[in-house]
Amino acid sequence: WRRVSSTRTTIGALLMDQSVFAGVGNIYRAEVLFRARVNPYREARAVTRRSFETIWADLVDLMRLGVTAGRIDTVRPEHEPEAMGRDARDDRHGGEVYVYGRSGLPCLVCGTRVRQADLQGRSLYWCARCQRR
Repeated sequence: WRRVSSTRTTIGALLMDQSVFAGVGNIYRAEVLFRARVNPYREARAVTRRSFETIWADLVDLMRLGVTAGRIDTVRPEHEPEAMGRDARDDRHGGEVYVYGRSGLPCLVCGTRVRQADLQGRSLYWCARCQRR
């Protein structure tokens, strides 16, 4: 928490810093920030401790589930294909996700188009409406 709360680096960039968060990759970064409703461009020091603890706990859970399942699934039950009456995701990553790799497609929660930009040489995905914090 000390490193997070004292840096002006964006939370989106900091999550990819392996000296701070070992093992967090691009998919988990995009998805955990979406699930916490945190804007990836927010300065890490502006993220509340409560939000950070939510992000951390969610990362631990999602990564553990990913290892067990052998794929990355981040969508909550109410947003799974069956619950929403939509087709399952069909790509090389396999798992159901909210924003990763969904640039230009409607957000599964609010319908706003998912955005994509470059951040430190990696693609960043987010929903500007859902991720306002």
